[in-house]
Amino acid sequence: MENKSVRDTMFRHYFNGGHGSGTPNMRLLSLINALQGADYTDLNLLKINTLDGSFFSSLKNDVSCTMDSTYLILIEHQSTINDNMPVRFLSYADELFKLHLQPFREKIYKSRLVSLPTPEFHVFYDGEDTSFDQKTLRLSRAFAMPGRNLELIVQCHNLNPGKSQLLKALCKPLRDYSNFSNKFKEYRNQNISINDSVRMTIDYCLKNGIMTDYLTDNESEVINMFGFEWNEEDERKALIELGEERGITKANLKILTNIMSAKNWPPEKALAFMGIEKSEYQQYLALL
Repeated sequence: MENKSVRDTMFRHYFNGGHGSGTPNMRLLSLINALQGADYTDLNLLKINTLDGSFFSSLKNDVSCTMDSTYLILIEHQSTINDNMPVRFLSYADELFKLHLQPFREKIYKSRLVSLPTPEFHVFYDGEDTSFDQKTLRLSRAFAMPGRNLELIVQCHNLNPGKSQLLKALCKPLRDYSNFSNKFKEYRNQNISINDSVRMTIDYCLKNGIMTDYLTDNESEVINMFGFEWNEEDERKALIELGEERGITKANLKILTNIMSAKNWPPEKALAFMGIEKSEYQQYLALL
């Protein structure tokens, strides 16, 4: 089974300027220009936002940035279509707006309107579905009954060959990333190993002027991203299966990691908060 989160990590690293909080770079600025039909050139207008997860989700947002203090742009990379993305984006936006409003905490209870950056939500899809060019996902589809009082719209762009052509034409970094992703999938579909596939993809891209600067500077890191994360995923699944045999459910493990992330607590404190006996701590710690 393919570990699709590997390409998510590379997407973040490529457009976010690095792991963690990242730094603004021209690739991300080019992508923002393509999405907005703009022509920004000043990187100082671009601010990377950081989401470290919430109590409800230990997942981090792939790319979040504020453009000219006017637009809040949230981007996710996915290899499967997830109709719950509007709900997830709603949580991300809520956290980011809270951060934005911290300096104005007192003002939101007064009559003068507090300005917020205008949010935009985008998903870049590189899975196997080639039946669409762009999809629109709506929060209102999740409502038990039809309602018009709250809406959040996500634009899902397909990165498969022949799809999202205008966006790729406007943004060379996105076109290059799409070429890398599709070439990697092509090799994997030939049952070539992950390590060989990523090396062959890098060689192909360097020979054809694709992602040249990025791959020249980060070739070994890209190889390690793919190899390490695949092995880590296999190991983690094995450990989870072992934990279930010992009576540790995925739900409890998920709750543990969520509490640790939300409250910035060490595992032992989170386990105590959950009411787990100290004698069982080590079984949980082995799965983290």
